[in-house]
Amino acid sequence: MDTLLWPLKVAVAWVMVTIHKGLVLIGFPDGPGVAWVLSIIGLTIVVRLLIMPLFVKQIRASRGMQLLQPEMQALQAKYKGKKDMVSRQKMTEETQALYRKHKVSPFASCLPLLVQMPVLFAMYRAIYAVKDLAEGTYTYSGQAASSLGPITQTTASEINGSTVFGVPLSHTLRTETSNSSAAIVFVVAIILMVALQFVSMRLSFSRNMPDMGSNPMARSQRSMMYVMPVMFVFSGVFFQMGVVVYTVTSSFWALGQAYWTIKVMPTPGSPAYADLRAKREKDYQEWAKPYFVEYDRRRAELPTSATDPDVVAFNEKSLAEIRQRAKKQKIASDFPDFMSAGDIVTVYRNLASQEWTTLPDEQWMHGLRQALEKARSRKEAVARPTGKKKSREQRLREAAAQREASAPDKGSSAKTAQGAAISAAELERRRQERRRARRKKSKNKR
Repeated sequence: MDTLLWPLKVAVAWVMVTIHKGLVLIGFPDGPGVAWVLSIIGLTIVVRLLIMPLFVKQIRASRGMQLLQPEMQALQAKYKGKKDMVSRQKMTEETQALYRKHKVSPFASCLPLLVQMPVLFAMYRAIYAVKDLAEGTYTYSGQAASSLGPITQTTASEINGSTVFGVPLSHTLRTETSNSSAAIVFVVAIILMVALQFVSMRLSFSRNMPDMGSNPMARSQRSMMYVMPVMFVFSGVFFQMGVVVYTVTSSFWALGQAYWTIKVMPTPGSPAYADLRAKREKDYQEWAKPYFVEYDRRRAELPTSATDPDVVAFNEKSLAEIRQRAKKQKIASDFPDFMSAGDIVTVYRNLASQEWTTLPDEQWMHGLRQALEKARSRKEAVARPTGKKKSREQRLREAAAQREASAPDKGSSAKTAQGAAISAAELERRRQERRRARRKKSKNKR
């Protein structure tokens, strides 16, 4: 285990030591003390900031999974009751194709946790090594070692001497069973850690989860709300105080992160999403409705043609004003290039008069773009000339002209045109003669 975690242990050690040096530079006392406790808190913040892109990806994956739920339910209904190997394989293939189509992954929601767990174990092993380093008994791969990255024996002694409410950073609850005050500190810290974890997950599931009924994924996610805190109860007994500081700080971060997500990036279909949609709709329409009343009045004074230069200039000026206001309210503005300023103003105008069913964000813009592209394609298909069917006489004349054109030149262009006309007439005469001969022959047979 130590061999696998060695790079992460060294990285954790470097971050802690670097933060500690920064704290000393700004006035915190060197040696054992609060600076080492704050360095662990700083380590937690650094890790959380580094995995923030994964967190954003997790949110987008969650939203994407929600958007494809109707198609997923239709797929499940298609293969309901089919338990043979071929059907199950086809269902798996179609499910994967559905994920690729919507560019989502059901495993993206696990990425932040998967990244944090190795860091947590590395933190545990790094602080576990501090006591041995301070005593000069630390070994790595069966051999004596004098340091763990930048943590030397002197540095380890400083960390080991740092305390949280009298409990050394390298001590665990098991080592403090005889010290009642230290045990109380541990128990309170573990309870706080578990409570924060539960509250943040409860907040997410109650406010930021759509009602998915008996969906297996929903049931598994809800069960995690109770399983994860219980896991920390049992694991907290083995955590050093330094690791407990890390987990408590991480729990506070998770709670703030859950609250921020609910307020800024809620999952579609959730109660938080409905609240945010209603708020943004109200804020937008409060200024948009009076604005478009004035817009209609001024537009009525201009020519009716949308291509009139005065109308085009008026729409472009209005669009610049609308976009500036809409951008502040987080309304998407990345419209297709083929849309005119007047077309875009019409979309914003509709948002001011219609009840919103979704937030006009990037996802809404994606759907709007697809709908406009389809409508444009249909319009172009209708406008595309189909060509009238040529008459028999026209086809004969063109065929004769083509033969004349491929034959050797016999004179001027005027003679060639005349010959083409005569040849067409001759062909028509011969056709009529053949028709009369067939009729005569058929009559004789009777």
